[in-house]
Amino acid sequence: MRLFICAVMSTFTILACGTAQSQLQQPPLGLWVWSAEEADSQFDVQIEKSEDGWRAQIGAAPAQVQIEGGVIAFDGPDGQSFTGKLSADGQTMEGRWLQPLSALGYHETATPSYQGHVTPSYQEMVTPISLPAAGANRWRATITVQPRPYTVFLDIFEAEDASVFAVIRNPELNEIQGATRFRVLAETAGEWTLVAGEGDRERRSKLTRKDDQILHLEHRRFEDGVLLRPAAESDVNKYYSRPQTDAPARYTPPPHLNDGWEVATAEQVGVDRTHLDALVADLASSDPRNRRPRMLHSMLVAYKGKLVFEEYFNGHTRNTPHDTRSLAKVFGPVLMGALRYKGDSISPEDRSISGILQQAGETLDHPRKADITLAHLMSFSSGLDCDVNSDTSAGSEENMWRQEDELDFWLYTARLKSLYTPGERYAYCSGSINLVGASLRAAAGKPIIETFDDLIAKPLQFGPYHWDLAPNGAAYLGGGVYMRPRDILKVGAMHAAGGVWNGQRIVSKAWVTESTSAKIAISPETTGLSPDDFSNNYFGGSQAYIWHVGKVTAGDRAYASYQATGNGGQVLVVIPELELVAALTGGNYGMGGIWGRWRNELIGGYIIPALTEHAEP
Repeated sequence: MRLFICAVMSTFTILACGTAQSQLQQPPLGLWVWSAEEADSQFDVQIEKSEDGWRAQIGAAPAQVQIEGGVIAFDGPDGQSFTGKLSADGQTMEGRWLQPLSALGYHETATPSYQGHVTPSYQEMVTPISLPAAGANRWRATITVQPRPYTVFLDIFEAEDASVFAVIRNPELNEIQGATRFRVLAETAGEWTLVAGEGDRERRSKLTRKDDQILHLEHRRFEDGVLLRPAAESDVNKYYSRPQTDAPARYTPPPHLNDGWEVATAEQVGVDRTHLDALVADLASSDPRNRRPRMLHSMLVAYKGKLVFEEYFNGHTRNTPHDTRSLAKVFGPVLMGALRYKGDSISPEDRSISGILQQAGETLDHPRKADITLAHLMSFSSGLDCDVNSDTSAGSEENMWRQEDELDFWLYTARLKSLYTPGERYAYCSGSINLVGASLRAAAGKPIIETFDDLIAKPLQFGPYHWDLAPNGAAYLGGGVYMRPRDILKVGAMHAAGGVWNGQRIVSKAWVTESTSAKIAISPETTGLSPDDFSNNYFGGSQAYIWHVGKVTAGDRAYASYQATGNGGQVLVVIPELELVAALTGGNYGMGGIWGRWRNELIGGYIIPALTEHAEP
């Protein structure tokens, strides 16, 4: 008779070797899931002007409209609101829709302590919207709410030796309860403990059967735990990369969608389809039970200006805006370049900190701050006490978001201590690129999101996108913009084309060169870290204006590249020599050792060989 388990745990009943499996309740094998409730996904909004004044309607509910200086504003459900203006021709109501509040703490950049529960941090997100005319003095549109889901998958399975294991997967934040795989230990009938590690690194979560359809799992984010149910087919499609079939997944050419992309099949641009078939089969077969799972959500490739590869996984689609995390930092220099092309005098050599402090009635606390330029801020070499890899750094993103004393993040960062001479030390810092937003706002004379919409989103024919806000309502440039993967790729394609998208210049060719050229090496010397600590925090290379300058390796060749990246596997890579651009999105949050390899593993391992071996001269 097969044995279920033999173990001695100090806090559990001793199960002697030889205990028959029939004496213990069978573990609840299979895939279980819990999802947080979400707001309604969309609803109609109507604004109308009559002799009696302005009124609005959200779904079936009326809303009180306020008018001040030509700005129209009204509130919606769950903390939502609209602020906008009527276009000069009266045909469109242009504005911004504040999305429902989220209490899931998406801005946490470090895994919280395993002991205790996480305090939620509310975040605001705004979506640019247009309400077209729907009759005389009436404007109407459908508002799409950006989902802010939170899902817990619990997969319990038997290994080949009949041992029982479990994995916890969370696509949104990758909160896996401290371990990538757990042993399932029986306590009493209907109760189990998930155990991983040993000693000080041991992690435990209690699992209890409520009935045949409900399991209760202790969870560090939710004080009352979560109640899991058996996964439905729609859940399974989100858990696995692709539904498992007998035949391997194969490459499918991207469709033409009238979104600005010129599309092509592999053969039309001289790319070997067999490499793409092999890549899709590899990505589609990723196993979430692996200790280091590759949770890649999408991969897109443009070659010579044409979209040739577009694949989605884990339930994601081309119409699913994805959190770009820190990849969105690149919009700082992109906006600067767009403003400069339009004739604005904003420059990387501008010094903004003195002005920010002066407006707050404060003075410089160190003369070095007067020398900090926007170039230093965009290359993470300001010398301020701002280091995402240091728990004690006042300017780290986690500490900045958790504190509540100063909601103006521009002022918060300007007040940070000056530790080093600008330009000498490198430290990755979300607050520094966010601080560039103060200069962008002043140069354009309007909110950053409006500038982005006018100079980037509309010319590049973006679909819906959603932008995280700092606590004081200013657009946050440190990361967190939700965008469709096709639109992410356009940003790279525009750079690969020297600043042009579909014949329209967005930034100058000179700015593309300047903003993507190395400014400071990322090394143990420039970071002040030991070689071991450095390798645990950085990949090396050099820093341009947010873009990371490095090489993509394919076989025995290395190609110069620049890329923008975000936690979890949000990657935008440009290889100028090959006229090649790739965008990837993923859910490997906190696992840089996994997604940090994708550039060489996927682009260098599959895409470049297809080009170099079979592309036309």
